[in-house]
Amino acid sequence: ELAMKEGSYLVKPNIGELSVLAGRDEMDIIEIELVAKEIVSKGKCEIMVVSMGNTGAMLITKNEVYKVAAPIVKKKSTVGAGDSMVAGIVLSLSRGNSLKESLEFGVACGTAATMNMGTELCKYEDVKKLLNLIRAVPSN
Repeated sequence: ELAMKEGSYLVKPNIGELSVLAGRDEMDIIEIELVAKEIVSKGKCEIMVVSMGNTGAMLITKNEVYKVAAPIVKKKSTVGAGDSMVAGIVLSLSRGNSLKESLEFGVACGTAATMNMGTELCKYEDVKKLLNLIRAVPSN
């Protein structure tokens, strides 16, 4: 919330955090997109990525919306999954990849982090495998 008061390039709330920002108890997929677009249009951020747990994530800008489903994996821990997603998105953007490609890479990183115990973050070998799975499934 504080970052958006200053205006940010990219913010990544989860559904619960976005619900709090919107003053709601819960949100469905349509509401997520509408609320995120409203926040972006007010200049609070340029890009919002909403992590939706094992459902995946949605990236919203003024003119674009992308949804990426998370591959199904055996989860050992969700610690650091959101941070891994953000790191993957930022790394991919810094390499000049598109927003959609960066979201896909971020979802692969976040999902890969859940495959490890405790605070162990994602492994690049897992990220590559998951990214291939993500890109094999048509999304928007």
